[in-house]
Parts: sequence; C-alpha cells; structure tokens
Amino acid sequence: MTRHRRRPAPPRRPPRRRRPPPYDRAEVLTRWSGCAYCDGPAEELDHVLPLARGGRDAADNVVAACRTCNASKYTHTLACWALSEGSATPCACDS
Repeated sequence: MTRHRRRPAPPRRPPRRRRPPPYDRAEVLTRWSGCAYCDGPAEELDHVLPLARGGRDAADNVVAACRTCNASKYTHTLACWALSEGSATPCACDS
C-alpha cells in the first residue's frame, strides 16, 4: 500500500494596496489660489514628491504650480530643488 502525499498549498498573494482617494484638478487649483512655490498664477499640478521618486498620486502629494516652477522642479524632491534653484551645481538627488 502506498501513501499519498499532500500537495503543498499555493503561496498566498500579498494584499493589494488600497488606491488613494482621487483628487479634483479644479479643487486643487482653487484651494491653492496660485503657485505653491512662487505665488504666481498656477496653471498646472505638481507632485511634491515626484512619482519618479516614489511619490503617490494622491491629494496630499499634489499642489498647484505655475508652468515655470513645475518645469524647473521636474523630478527633483522639493528640498533638493530648493537648494539648487538658480545655481549651476547639479542636484544631489540626481547622484
């Protein structure tokens, strides 16, 4: 008589991350009433911690920004961008 072995249970999947609550573009622009960085007229939304650096696409990570500030900040962190603004030295978060 042969013994049957039980098959191992399949590995469990990790629980899915909950999606952050959506934000409304018009509401963010109204809430800030200008660029969060220079107080100029805001036309765009900016992720304070960029998505490329691990930031989330959530309301608590989005601010209103003018086109100039948003373009110059690009994928830099806020601290790194503020330190290197106007200087020729490369940003520390690029290294």
